[in-house]
Amino acid sequence: MNFQFRYIFAILLLVFQFNGIWADSLRVSVLTCSPGTDVYAHFGHTAIRVMEYEAGHDVVFNYGCFDYTENMFIYKFIKGETDYVLEIEDASFFFMRYENMGVQIDEQVLNVSDTEKQTLVHLLVQNLKPENKQYRYNYLYDNCTTRARDMIERAMTEEIEYNKLPVKLTARDELAQTLDKADWLRFGINLLLGHEIDDNNFGQRNQMFIPSHYMEELDSAYRVMDDGTRKPLVSSHAVILNSRAEMAEEKTTFTPTLCLSLFLILSLILDMYDIGNRCVSYWFDIVLSLLQGLSGLLISFLFFFSVHPAVDSNWLIVILNPIYLLYAVYLLLAYNKRKSRVLTTANMIILTLFSIMMFFVPQTFDTPTSLLVIILLLRSVSVHVTEMRIDRKVKNK
Repeated sequence: MNFQFRYIFAILLLVFQFNGIWADSLRVSVLTCSPGTDVYAHFGHTAIRVMEYEAGHDVVFNYGCFDYTENMFIYKFIKGETDYVLEIEDASFFFMRYENMGVQIDEQVLNVSDTEKQTLVHLLVQNLKPENKQYRYNYLYDNCTTRARDMIERAMTEEIEYNKLPVKLTARDELAQTLDKADWLRFGINLLLGHEIDDNNFGQRNQMFIPSHYMEELDSAYRVMDDGTRKPLVSSHAVILNSRAEMAEEKTTFTPTLCLSLFLILSLILDMYDIGNRCVSYWFDIVLSLLQGLSGLLISFLFFFSVHPAVDSNWLIVILNPIYLLYAVYLLLAYNKRKSRVLTTANMIILTLFSIMMFFVPQTFDTPTSLLVIILLLRSVSVHVTEMRIDRKVKNK
């Protein structure tokens, strides 16, 4: 469906709804797409489907559209200045695209009145206008799912009561559940997001930013009528597309926990070798410092410049920051590397203090992140002990 036809159809919906011509043949539903294998699709997707039986129209209103070819898209995305737009497309194209992605689509038909259907379509069409269709994307508080939820709530004449048993989940818990099989992506998110996503008062409403969780809430939601009676918000729930079995994502064997555990073992072997032979393998410290500094560049950029939520409350910036790049350069170029003892001692003190702080700061650190801290801490202690042994040996001579 090209843009001109989509726009014309949207205008027709807007015109006819006021006369009630199509009201009794309209059906509105919420589509929930399961997570896909692409990075941007790992959290799933939510859209609103509008069917009109008399004229045979079947369209999807999609708040999850963006232009990845836009100039400096990656920079804007990291900085938190990505604009998403609402688009309308033929339902068959929508289903075809997600079938190719190998996902499941659930459809929940809304149990709403003709007036509420008209109101919802009117709100969606108003959002399609060029001056309204664009919005600043926020992965926690303003995304394709929360937009769809808010539009549905605005169209209702009665209050919606969400009755799913409240589970006290933090945003980090929700992300961990959703990314159960995407271990490396989950590890990366845990490195980049700070204690804001560990708030125990995140709330039931905020938990709906995940498409699958909003779907669960809809299934248990009721409309509270004026007379006090409660009617289910969803009249039916069915799986209308299921291609997950064909492209099921397998959990990787080399998880961050396994890889960092092996790295810890190798680091301990090197530490014992250095201490036993009174030598320091500074090449290993250069590698570690480069990794700390390079990851610290991204963490620091997000911390100081990005408008994304939770990135400016990340305690890991203490040990993952660009300063370690300078430390790596010094170790690489210093003629007498033992003169760096002040720096290595300072590094050990920082890592020791941070390791203690991890038990008291409000941020949650997952197992791979904790392993990373242990590796850095033990290596810094090893270097400090080895340098002291070398100094004593030199003095005894």
